[in-house]
Amino acid sequence: MAKRLGVFVFLLAPLLLKGLFVDSFIYEYTGTPWLGWARVLANDAVVYAALLALLYLSCWPGMRRPISALLRLSALALFTVYWIDYLVIANFDTHLALGDAIKYAGYSHKYLQQIYGLPDWALWAIALPVLAAIAALVSLPYRLPAERSRILPLFAIAGLPLISGFTDNDVYAHAWIYKNVFDYNLTIRSEASAYSPAFIRDFRHEEAQTCLAEPAQRKNIVILMVESLSAYQSRYFSGIRDWTPELDAIAANHLAFRNFYANGFITEDGEIALLTGLPPVYSPSSYSDGGSASFAGFYGVEQALPKRLKAHGYRSEFLTSADLEFGNTGTWAKSIGFDYIEGHDHPDYAHWDRYHFRAAPDEALYLRALDRIAKAANQPLLLFIKTVSTHHPYVDPETKQKSEEAAFRYADKQLGRFVRQLEDRHFFRNGLLLVVGDHHSMTPLKKEEAAHFGHYKASAKVPLLVVSGNGHADEDRQFQQTDVFNTLQGMVDGRQCRSDWQGVLWGEHAAPPRFIAHRRGDNRDKVSVFSEDGDYLIKLDGDDTRLGSDGVDPGLSRLLVGKINALRLARLNWLAKSAETSN
Repeated sequence: MAKRLGVFVFLLAPLLLKGLFVDSFIYEYTGTPWLGWARVLANDAVVYAALLALLYLSCWPGMRRPISALLRLSALALFTVYWIDYLVIANFDTHLALGDAIKYAGYSHKYLQQIYGLPDWALWAIALPVLAAIAALVSLPYRLPAERSRILPLFAIAGLPLISGFTDNDVYAHAWIYKNVFDYNLTIRSEASAYSPAFIRDFRHEEAQTCLAEPAQRKNIVILMVESLSAYQSRYFSGIRDWTPELDAIAANHLAFRNFYANGFITEDGEIALLTGLPPVYSPSSYSDGGSASFAGFYGVEQALPKRLKAHGYRSEFLTSADLEFGNTGTWAKSIGFDYIEGHDHPDYAHWDRYHFRAAPDEALYLRALDRIAKAANQPLLLFIKTVSTHHPYVDPETKQKSEEAAFRYADKQLGRFVRQLEDRHFFRNGLLLVVGDHHSMTPLKKEEAAHFGHYKASAKVPLLVVSGNGHADEDRQFQQTDVFNTLQGMVDGRQCRSDWQGVLWGEHAAPPRFIAHRRGDNRDKVSVFSEDGDYLIKLDGDDTRLGSDGVDPGLSRLLVGKINALRLARLNWLAKSAETSN
């Protein structure tokens, strides 16, 4: 009896944990107790029905051993996927998606080692008992009890799918969180829907652009992209948390953009937007390139900032303390024209502790940045810095405290020290430092965020501040990461251009874009579009890509959908040309 109870609790553990997490998440927004539990149970009942049915049939008297083993392996695979999905939801505020599983599979064991500090032998020490338990589950001859005791579990298994009739998944803005992993992946699969040859042939999209001359400037440029830096962590940028006093003090004395948005939800999205000026809206999903979709369609972008500035005599450098192999970051950075690329394997990091992605802490990275700036004193410099210390799961490299607040207070302290060191070296006499978040932290939205910014905008809200010798100003109009690229290349060219989708951050022709596109991390099949007049959701579905909002002017709808289709088709065209070249 005790064994059966133990097995029952083990099987229900991820369902109970997911229900607890989702109920807490939803209660923050709705104030309705048990709603999350009810929705999780309704959505996951069919998954558990399948799991229990596989186990039930595998124990049926007279079942041949190979078939029984296959049924149990299938149940184990289903159970494992369910566990992983729960862990992804709880840790990264998104579901386990097929594309992510393919993309990150090759690096997952390294990530686990880095998070928990596990050597190779420790992974084997964990894996061997797990494998032994799997072998026992598959091979041992479990059998159902007497005939009169078999009917009750059969009724329970048959009745579970009936509960799924109460899912009601369309009444809540964050309904994605309580969908089961399979329903979620079926929902977002429209992102991979291909465009038909006829649609591609007939597609037209025009976008007007206005360009105005202004005095060119050849300043040294440092773009500091801070991992997971979000508006809610800063009192100055949101009033919600007070974890970044150094950042806030700097913002209070320089140019602070308090209504600024990331164009995507992962680090690669931020890099693409900041350095190429292109919204990170990908072509219909493709899991080629060795199983990785990182930067797919964005390699070798001719308009990239390093290439544009090289024509004006700039040297460009890409600096991070992370592993450049992750996501093919090093290869991508080289393809867009960086002259010098440095990652975790630089000798100066040899005596530092390592954390996520084999990275030394931010303090070590800033020392490397100061060294590179000093060595480029005789040539205009574009330096892109990517930090890691605030990557999830959060840990303070100094105190080893594992909390989001501790990690960001550490990063904030190191950032303040870095800015003071730049000031001491008179960098700002002819230099700009842009501090920007790569994306919203991969944590559930805070209730205050949703109330302050709205459900959709909150997930894209990040700070931007520009440190220079030009004094303080607050900018409250809407801007985005791609405007960083647009403004910097225009500043050096002496010609600032803007359009409905491109803004100019500062200068005599400063103006916000009319629209901002944001690639969503919760609903992968949707792109958010923000404007001063309203927020819109565009459903990605090949030829049938469409606006998800009712009552929108048809002309505006065509404009928004046309832009998203144009972005995706441009990346698709690049991939096709790249394939032709490689062949």
